[in-house]
Amino acid sequence: MSQSESNTFKDPSDDAVAAVFGPSDHNIRKGDIDDDARKICYRLQRSGFKAYVVGGGVRDLLLGKEPKDFDISTDATPREIKSLFRNCRIIGRRFKLAHLYFAHGKNIEVSTFRDTIDPPEPSEGDEPQAGPIINDNIYGTEATDAFRRDLTINGLFLDVATMEILDYVGGMQDLQQGIVRVIGEPTQRFREDPVRMLRVVRHSARNGFRINPACWDSILRNSELITQSSQVRVFDELKKDFSSGCLLTILHLLGETGLLEYILPELLENNGRLMSAESDFSQCLERIDDLVVEGEPISPTVILTIIAMFTAGDSIWLADLAEKLPEASDLTERLAACFTRLVVPRKERERIQLLLGLWARVRSVPVKALKPNSLRRNSLLPDLIALLEVTCLTKEDAQRVNLLRPLLHLDEEHGHDGGHHRSQPHQRKHHR
Repeated sequence: MSQSESNTFKDPSDDAVAAVFGPSDHNIRKGDIDDDARKICYRLQRSGFKAYVVGGGVRDLLLGKEPKDFDISTDATPREIKSLFRNCRIIGRRFKLAHLYFAHGKNIEVSTFRDTIDPPEPSEGDEPQAGPIINDNIYGTEATDAFRRDLTINGLFLDVATMEILDYVGGMQDLQQGIVRVIGEPTQRFREDPVRMLRVVRHSARNGFRINPACWDSILRNSELITQSSQVRVFDELKKDFSSGCLLTILHLLGETGLLEYILPELLENNGRLMSAESDFSQCLERIDDLVVEGEPISPTVILTIIAMFTAGDSIWLADLAEKLPEASDLTERLAACFTRLVVPRKERERIQLLLGLWARVRSVPVKALKPNSLRRNSLLPDLIALLEVTCLTKEDAQRVNLLRPLLHLDEEHGHDGGHHRSQPHQRKHHR
């Protein structure tokens, strides 16, 4: 990281001026934007309000990626948004947000511009507010809202009518230069919301961006702040990384920054041998990342099971663990000792234990004696298939995967699509 990068920050104010990038200055076209998001913006604008697509959706489009979400920010209050959209529900305690619901479980978040003195971030764990909506938020402008956001690359505003991008925080330049930078003074922003440190790591790993030196140094000094965050939020944030396709890179970067010590310290034991390149644990995570990139659905349960399998055992070799597991009478006790820092919900822990036991039982049955239909109604079947594929040790494991996979398409209630139509599972090679 170059120490010559500028680490000075402008405070938000009413006279803040945005750099404006017209349609010829960027690669986003109207057809790239979700139809419902565009219609929401148009209706708000026709009603006299400002409305922009903001945050990760703009960032991903500029990077040539397909956004998962299209969030909208406006100067309309939640009450005013609700009056315009019948499919609107107001949620949130600290900061009220509007969620607009569409078919097939789709929803789009519409937030009112935040002021600089508002709470740091809407809590992702906030529950819908019961009872009457109380207008107790202090709202701002697009400028103050931009300065309240976490990272410069997430602080861009796209006007879908003019296709202009407003940039108050230098996000366009950071995107072009491949820099992850916190908006504002890093230590102050991390103290406001320590989860921002996880987001810095995520976007650096996902995009191959370097972390701004001031931001990097602040994380090194303040990594312990993550223990002050809601443990539920930390778990939810980490789950986003499970399906990122770069989980192994993220875990390594969490280790370098000191954050992993307060989230999954088990991975650092014995001089971090599990995280070493020769460890089967690292190879399993590489395989997970490959499958995610290829479009294979891998649930958090599968990834947590792999972490538990290795951290509850005493070997970095999967074959050793597989031999011992079927005979482990103390599996419950051993798994209970996993995740000493990461707060994994009780139901998820139960699923991990059931999945690990099922994996061991299925592997203990000769392929010719395996009866696939006996597992057809098992809710863990998709996870079992994924776990077998990720941990594929032998030709027999590959055969088990191919015997079980067709069951996913016989029963639509499992809810899995064609992502499981895959070629022969890859047999793992172990270098002992």
